[in-house]
Amino acid sequence: MVHNESNPDVRLTFRGGGWVLALMMIVVIAIIGWAISPAILRLAYPAPGDGKTIESYAFNLSELRMSQELIVPAMQHRDMSPVLTDPSLLSVEELAKKNETKRSPFLVPSDLVVGVTIEGESRVYPLHVLNVHEIINDTIQGVPILVYWNWPSGNVAVYERVVHNETIEFGMSGLSGNGSMLLYENQQEEGGEQLYSMILGESISGIAKTLAPIPHEVTSWESWLERHPDTKSLAPDEDFKKRYRKGDPRTYFLNDTIYFPVQPMPSDETHPKAPVIAVQTNGGYEVFSIQSLYDNAIDGTVKVKVGEETLVFHVDTPPLYATVHDLQGNLLPSQRALWFTWFANHPETTINTVTDR
Repeated sequence: MVHNESNPDVRLTFRGGGWVLALMMIVVIAIIGWAISPAILRLAYPAPGDGKTIESYAFNLSELRMSQELIVPAMQHRDMSPVLTDPSLLSVEELAKKNETKRSPFLVPSDLVVGVTIEGESRVYPLHVLNVHEIINDTIQGVPILVYWNWPSGNVAVYERVVHNETIEFGMSGLSGNGSMLLYENQQEEGGEQLYSMILGESISGIAKTLAPIPHEVTSWESWLERHPDTKSLAPDEDFKKRYRKGDPRTYFLNDTIYFPVQPMPSDETHPKAPVIAVQTNGGYEVFSIQSLYDNAIDGTVKVKVGEETLVFHVDTPPLYATVHDLQGNLLPSQRALWFTWFANHPETTINTVTDR
């Protein structure tokens, strides 16, 4: 038998290098398993909620301080909105670079943003990003904060996350309460958590707990950047970047559709979906139509006297927004909402007529 040395019979053995391929296969399988494990876990252990009954969401419904008829499933299960906790941030320089390299800029001058400044550090949260995430659990200068935006109610609120000396991480309940999404406290064990209404600023089940408001602005990116050139911005989550601009709810604000039950409805002449700003004062809340403020502004400013206080509003459009300070320039606690949702949860309030003051 003649052996052809030019075409040797090569066999890969484990010792001869096969272990490298085996190790690579193990690594690949591990990476794939890590990538799909959240989906597998969701299938094996779905979050509570069946989209039909509020009891299926497994929250604490004892001592309800809201009519149970006004609490309805809004999502198929808990946490369908991808809440962000301790999010990544972008500097102004990084934002400029991102805007240059992307076909669709992340932030443009007319974008509405939620701006927060704590102990000299400024941070901004674009509404088109919050359309998708709705809840941001963040920390600024050691202060844990919650940034909340719910477009069916038009409600923007910012609160401190320390309640009864405990730092809370909030999740999305999947339930609507009187027209606004309800949040819940994340706990180690799932089930029996309290529910919170952001438009009320308090828990609506279980032990009564009140949230401390954080002064903030809902303004344009152009206006915020001009006044806070060192601000940082919430960075986009690349997994959801295609949804940020596609989830634009502007058509909702132009029609009469209301998605979830609210009670009572306002009966005044103001359009139910008119955006309002509710300012927290010593006497409670003072509510103003943002459009009315704009119509009565002189050089973008309106001063309104409420009791012994003078409120200074800065307004502009587009986009339509209003911010509120005192005479010393201090930002005052406020919330933005659609009139029908604010009235349903605060039926004692009326819209102030700016020209009468």
